[in-house]
Amino acid sequence: MDVITLLAAVLVNALLMSLALVVGVGMRVRSGLQAWQFMLLGQAAGFGLLICATLAMPRLLATLGVIALSASASAMVLTVCRFLSLRVPQRALLAVPLALGVAHALVFQDQRVATGLTNLAIGGQVFWGSWLLLRGAGRMRWRWLCGAAAAANALLTLARAILVLGWPEVYPRFIAAHPLNVASLMLLNASLVLGTMGFLLAHRDAAEQALVRLASLDPLTGLLNRREWMQRAGRALGAADDGAGVLLMLDLDHFKRINDERGHPVGDEVLKMAGEVLRGELRASDLVGRYGGEEFCLLLRHCEPEDFGRLDARLHQALRRRCEASLGFEADFSAGAVRVQPGETLAAAVARADDQLYRAKHAGRGRTQCAEGVL
Repeated sequence: MDVITLLAAVLVNALLMSLALVVGVGMRVRSGLQAWQFMLLGQAAGFGLLICATLAMPRLLATLGVIALSASASAMVLTVCRFLSLRVPQRALLAVPLALGVAHALVFQDQRVATGLTNLAIGGQVFWGSWLLLRGAGRMRWRWLCGAAAAANALLTLARAILVLGWPEVYPRFIAAHPLNVASLMLLNASLVLGTMGFLLAHRDAAEQALVRLASLDPLTGLLNRREWMQRAGRALGAADDGAGVLLMLDLDHFKRINDERGHPVGDEVLKMAGEVLRGELRASDLVGRYGGEEFCLLLRHCEPEDFGRLDARLHQALRRRCEASLGFEADFSAGAVRVQPGETLAAAVARADDQLYRAKHAGRGRTQCAEGVL
């Protein structure tokens, strides 16, 4: 249980887990797991340099080891930011290891100050990462696992800093077989395993969410695809006792002409803008999806006649203005709207709305044809 052996165990553990991540998962550039791999490599490099510093060039190798360990802590914070989609404080993550390295080299002769300063800085970095993880963790198990491991490491690291600065006679040296050193390195070894497991869980959750998005969203517009919209709208109708509001079938006018005359990339831009307009104008309780081609389907919950009239006018105006400003020409749509009756099936409501859409097209396009009760 001597400290050098435990340091070597941390080094080997970090290297093996880093290799296992590359072999088992692969490293996508700028991913959270890539940042965690940098954290593991930083741990291995840092402790390897500290071991070497006991044999030769202590000031240089110990300072480089401290920089590597601080950079490792910064990589841990970077991992958290990437998995939680937080803004990355790049300057702070780079500045702390460099500043700590300079300070450590300057005060190296006073081992009490050098050790205390190093542990304060690294403990603060690890505590920062644990705070980001545990704040608002909710029921996300991987955040509790990684956050608890990081918090325990931060507490022991900060405790070592307080002990060496306040009571140096109790805490002689970093490599001494002091109970706090032994406990800290044993916990660090366990934390590397727990952290790797936790972030692998996070990676798995992110991959599952990506698969759900691919299965339920239209990749071009970002709206629900037809299958997902039909499922959600069907559930909404089944749960509504007094009808589910207004169902609107919407079709972009002269879309084939846009594709033929301006090219399919321009047509894709029109579809994207239609999706953006629909998302921007509708409420969170409304359901909107791309029904197929240039056709969209909307289920507007608890939509009163005056509300529908204002919404319909906004949708027409917003799409025309958006396309004119971005593409240099106006695009509009025809639509058919029906009020869903209590007990009516989704297929029946869609068929009635499609009939109203047919009438809107033959009435001159660029308008919304409404069945009785919508307005």
